[in-house]
Amino acid sequence: MTTGPASPWYPKVPEGKDGASVWWAYIKDLPHYDPAYPYDPRHAYEPDGTDDEAYGKDGVHFPVGCAHQTSTHGCMDEARRLLGRDRVFKDRCLKLPDLGVPRTNRYARCGQVMPDVFIQEHPRPGDNQHYVAYDPNNPIVFVLQVLFQSTFHYDLGPKVDIYRAMGVREYWRYDPDRLHRRADEPLLWGLRLSAAGEYEDIEPVRHEDGLPVYRSDTLGEFRMLDEGEDIHTLQTWDGERDVWLNPKRAWELETADQIRLEIRMATILTQLKRQVAWGVLEPHVPDTLAAAWQRAGKVPDAAEAVDVLLGAEDWTSLLPPKDSRA
Repeated sequence: MTTGPASPWYPKVPEGKDGASVWWAYIKDLPHYDPAYPYDPRHAYEPDGTDDEAYGKDGVHFPVGCAHQTSTHGCMDEARRLLGRDRVFKDRCLKLPDLGVPRTNRYARCGQVMPDVFIQEHPRPGDNQHYVAYDPNNPIVFVLQVLFQSTFHYDLGPKVDIYRAMGVREYWRYDPDRLHRRADEPLLWGLRLSAAGEYEDIEPVRHEDGLPVYRSDTLGEFRMLDEGEDIHTLQTWDGERDVWLNPKRAWELETADQIRLEIRMATILTQLKRQVAWGVLEPHVPDTLAAAWQRAGKVPDAAEAVDVLLGAEDWTSLLPPKDSRA
C-alpha cells in the first residue's frame, strides 16, 4: 500500500532554505486564509481544520459557528452513546494512501482529509492523535460533514470522490445554514455505497414532525432536529421505548427508570418485612432479595410480589432467573 501521494503536505514549515516560502504559499492557498491572522508555524493549518486553538477567534472566520458545533457534537455524542467512544471520532486528520483519484482533487493531491465526524467498523481504543493513518482493514462506515461557508463546496464535490474511493459506506451532509439546500429541501441528506462501488441517494423511510427519518446501517433510524437558536441535535429511534433519544434524553429516561425501580423495590421490601414480623417469612428474605435485585438491576412486578404475600408462591419466585435457589 502506498503511504501517501508524491506531492508533499505542508502543515508545518518544511526544512531547507525555501521551506518558509513553500509553507507560506500553502497557507495562502487555504480556503479559509486570512491575511490579518498571525499564523504560527508550530501549528497545523489544514483546508478543513487546525490544531491552533486561537484560530477561529479574534475575527477570523472558520468552522467554529454554533450551528456547526452543535451539529457535529450532537452526532458524535449520540453515536458514542450507541457504539462507544472508540469507534466514533471528530476532527481527526486522515492521512491517505494513493486512492487512484485524479490529482486535480485537492485531497488526493495533499494526501489527507478531515471529516467532521466519522465512525469506524472496529474500535480503536486509546487513540487520541490528531493525525490518523487511514486503515483499509478498519473501514470507515459513516461520515457526517456539516456544511460551512468557506468549505461546503468541497463537501459537495472533492470529498465525494475521496470517500467513494476510500469505501466509506455512508456519507451524510447537513446544511444548518442552508448554504446549498433550498427551502423545500431537507437539511440532512445522505449517500450509500452500492455493491458496484457507486454512491446512491438514501431515501427517507418516513417523515415525522416534518423531518425526514433515515435508516443508517450504523445508527439505525435517525434524524437531525433543528431546535432553534443554532441548536441541532442528532436523535436515534428507540423502537422498544417508542421514543427519540439523544444522550440527554436517554440519561433522563434511565434516571427515571432507576427511580421507579428503587420506589418499587422499597415498597415490596416494606411489605416483605411485615411478613417477617408476622413470622410468615424468615428474617433473611428481604435482604437476600434486595441484594439479588441490585445485582441483576431488575425488580419484580408488583403482581409477582402479591402472589408471595398471599402465599400463592414461595419467596424464591421473586429471585432473578439466574439467581434462583431452593
